[in-house]
Amino acid sequence: MTKIPPLRYALVLIALIVVWGGIGLAKGGLYVDRYEGDTSYMVDMIARMWAGAVPHIDFETPIGLVALLPVALMAKAGFGIGQAFIAGQVVMALILAPMIWRVGTSRLTGISAWLFGVVSIAFVLALVHGEDTLSISVSMYYNRWAWVMAFVAILLAVIEPHKDLAHPRIDGAFIGLMLTGMAMSKPTYFVAFFIPIVLALVLRRAYASLLAGLVTGAICAGVIALFFGVGIFEAYISDLLTVVGSETRAAPGVPLSEVVNGPRFFVATLVAILAIIVLRQSGQSRAGLLLMLLVPGFIYVTYQNFGNDPKWLILLCIYLLAHRPVRGIRVLFNAEGKDALGALALVSFALIMPSLQNIITSPFRHYAENTEKYSLQIDGHPKTDDVFVYDDRSAVMLARQFLADDKPALAAYEAESKARDATTFLGETLPRCTLMSGDTAMDRYISAQLKKPPLNYPPEAQFYVADVASMVWMIGGFTPLKEGAPWYYAGTPGLENADAIIVPLCPLSEAYRKASLKALESAGLQLKPAIRDDAFLIYPIVKDE
Repeated sequence: MTKIPPLRYALVLIALIVVWGGIGLAKGGLYVDRYEGDTSYMVDMIARMWAGAVPHIDFETPIGLVALLPVALMAKAGFGIGQAFIAGQVVMALILAPMIWRVGTSRLTGISAWLFGVVSIAFVLALVHGEDTLSISVSMYYNRWAWVMAFVAILLAVIEPHKDLAHPRIDGAFIGLMLTGMAMSKPTYFVAFFIPIVLALVLRRAYASLLAGLVTGAICAGVIALFFGVGIFEAYISDLLTVVGSETRAAPGVPLSEVVNGPRFFVATLVAILAIIVLRQSGQSRAGLLLMLLVPGFIYVTYQNFGNDPKWLILLCIYLLAHRPVRGIRVLFNAEGKDALGALALVSFALIMPSLQNIITSPFRHYAENTEKYSLQIDGHPKTDDVFVYDDRSAVMLARQFLADDKPALAAYEAESKARDATTFLGETLPRCTLMSGDTAMDRYISAQLKKPPLNYPPEAQFYVADVASMVWMIGGFTPLKEGAPWYYAGTPGLENADAIIVPLCPLSEAYRKASLKALESAGLQLKPAIRDDAFLIYPIVKDE
């Protein structure tokens, strides 16, 4: 296979950024029709940063600076948060483009190089996280970015550069940047791939690259400390440990065993195992060994990410294409080695193609979306006038309830189950109800009631909401809860700054409400009697004089 002309490759990468980024911005706003809660989470964090808050210091989140700064800077530059999100992705694509270019021109050839370049830019600029459901969502956008960082670092570390393109210090610096990016956006990726990447450099005796990577990482840490203070690292680690210890969010998807051998994943696991065997039998023991070390990381990251989308399959495809041996080498079942790796690469590509198609086409589908049934998600904040959600999901309130609560005669026919357990708070049993859609409408209602008699809360009021997330402060024009959590994981973050506790009677997540209320009962607060509404309870907090 022929090496890629560097200038042509650079022009193609730039063209892809212009097309995908331009078509995203051309819509004039962000239109989301799935996972609206994740949208409000992103908007909440960026709105706080636009107002001067620093992640981990001023609010709790396991999402790192690298995942937030590009969007926050675009919001500071004058974009609404919807457009800032898309523009932030363009900024990230421009930042990553030199590293993508380096991999494509120095490590890969032919179709593998072009596939890597197109997929990497598509991952960064997509408007959906993946899977095979056609939708538009900002959900887990930082995972897409982190996958690209992992792809770059892994390929630079594992594959020898072309003989006339060896620049070990540049490669090491790029690897250091990518590892820092993973650590400071979604540390799951850093934990999964740091050791295999370091071992790959050691096995290649690329000590100059290893040293350059370590120095680059140290410089990046120093720059972050210079701008945000050394305390941000301790606060970030604290936020991450909160998630690790969370009863509700330690693992967001299917069990680990299913990610290995469930119906969706078994063929992928089998392909990875066969690839390791074929690589070793084709005389590429190091490549086989390193792939064997990478596969547990691939599975772990997939297990830890909601949706459990095995995006590592596209990297496996590129990895195998890059390691096809010369003809004449026989491997498993006496197959031609080059053809065997090509076939395994093709299977990997086929398995991930539905997700890949969803990702690649998402900016175009976003641009073509009919906006008649969309409305503003948050009307009341100066930076959210370009974030729109689908009315049928956000403004139509549907709930999941137990029929036996309204028809007691049915209770005798139900099976015993933890699902029947009701949540209690301060001795009061709360309704068994979960909001399935209409979160925007519900938060609008709650916000309106907080401003009316008998509540009459002023704009400076801060609320602790016992649910997974809430847009009440933004919609109502209130003050964000200092040191609070835009997305709840555990404990009582920011409670000491709250003026009142809001307990939704039909929350977005019953599990998160239960965990939050349990932590609140242990906090020993002095509360005034609840003020009751049809949709929520509010407990004013007695402040020490």
